[in-house]
Amino acid sequence: MDKAKLEYIWLDGYEPTQNMRSKTMVRSEFGGTLEECPMWMFDGSSTKQADGGASDCLLKPV
Repeated sequence: MDKAKLEYIWLDGYEPTQNMRSKTMVRSEFGGTLEECPMWMFDGSSTKQADGGASDCLLKPV
């Protein structure tokens, strides 16, 4: 069984200097294609990218 570590990296909304953020997951039987990388959510209120009421933000692999 092949496993792969996928790391999602983005810039947060802090000013005047943005910081790098990341989330990591391990996938079993990963073939290595972009199409196999799932979209993933993060809490945008903790990164200054969304209000607290509706703070789910989407990470889309590119």
